[in-house]
Amino acid sequence: MTSAEKASWRARAQTLKPAVKVGRGGVTPALIKELDAALKRAELVKVRFGEGREVLQAQCAELAAATQSECVGGLGHVASFYRILLRSSSRTRS
Repeated sequence: MTSAEKASWRARAQTLKPAVKVGRGGVTPALIKELDAALKRAELVKVRFGEGREVLQAQCAELAAATQSECVGGLGHVASFYRILLRSSSRTRS
């Protein structure tokens, strides 16, 4: 993803509210499952982190790898993740 594309996704994420919150337990399998489900509903999801900035970078990388998404940016304790939304074709051809 180019830096211009990331900037566009960051701009879109400004109006979103965090859909997933990382608690004191950090990145857990349940949290990964929750973020994955959120990314299936919307291609751009905001995540709020409870830990400091130094831990946030590692947690962002771990979440991005686990959900096959990309962290498009963050500010403070919030980061935005993007993954292409794959829509299943429910239409049948005649």
